[in-house]
Parts: sequence; C-alpha cells; structure tokens
Amino acid sequence: MKINEDNFAVELKKGNPKALDYIYSKYIGLVYKIVINVLRDVTSHEDIEECVSDIFVGIWINASKYNSEITTFDKWLVAVSKYKAIDYLRKATKNPQIVELEDSITNGDTSTEDIIIQNNDLNTVYNLISDMEETDKKIFIRRYLLDQKIIDIAKDLQLRRSAVDNRLTRGRKSIKNKWNEIMGGN
Repeated sequence: MKINEDNFAVELKKGNPKALDYIYSKYIGLVYKIVINVLRDVTSHEDIEECVSDIFVGIWINASKYNSEITTFDKWLVAVSKYKAIDYLRKATKNPQIVELEDSITNGDTSTEDIIIQNNDLNTVYNLISDMEETDKKIFIRRYLLDQKIIDIAKDLQLRRSAVDNRLTRGRKSIKNKWNEIMGGN
C-alpha cells in the first residue's frame, strides 16, 4: 500500500512503519525548526538531534491518541514537538529555582495553565480533559495545546467570544480539581 496524505494517519495508527517514514520525510523540517527555536541557545546539537528523534518515537508510540476530529495532524505534531522541546529545555536548565517551581506546582500555588506547561505531558493533559464535552475539549486543546487565539477559536467553532471564555473558565476549574485529586491535594 502506498502511503499518502489521505491515508498516512490511519496507517500510522495501524502501526505501518511506512507511515512513520512518510511523516518523517514530510515533517522533519518543521520538527527541527520547532526544536531549534526552543533549544538553540541552551543545548548541544546532539541534544537537538535526540529531541527530534524522541518526538518521532513518541508520535509512533502514541499515534492512537491522535484524533482528527479535534485537530489536524500537523497541528498535533507541532504541539507534541513544542512540549517535548520544552521538556528538554527544562531538563537542560534544571536548577534549584526550577525544582522549587515544580514543587510549588504540585502544592497548588500556580495556575492550571502553568501546570500544563510545566508538566507538558500531552497524555496526562488529554486524560484530564477526556471527560469534557466535545466542544469544551476542542476549545481547551486549541487554546492551551495549539496556542490559538480565543477570537479565532470562537470564529472557527461559530461561538461568541464570551461563550469560549466561559467554557475555558469552567474547563480550568474542572482540570484543577482533577489535578488536585491526582496529586492528592485539596
């Protein structure tokens, strides 16, 4: 079977290695650009190479988590790449202040957005939002994982700006409660 734009995501989910080859050849430049933008002043060339490799391995392992009803593959790949690069950046710049910041996150001294950014585990984030209504899930992913503007989200989903703001507020409260349950907090 020839892998192309129409079938690569389905074939990737089936575990077809040709689909991985396809996305690697199609998206390698984009992934490198994202990783280099995040890591260029902090890590070595080898660390950048390792991060890029980890991104493609992660895509391969977690292909079943991609949902074409929520976002396009390239936007999902951008989000995965961005957060993996941030994870590498955090590890490369690890110091006592960052350790204290991470400790404060688990103690509830920061916002839901910071929790997501600092922990940048897309699987955890997805599990936290999995019980949300479908529209709320789309809004949350677009806003916090894909970094889209609220006005653009409202336009795309044909909602008022205030409706998107209200849904984000409710979603953050829900996630914070779930996070506290997971972390054993209040």
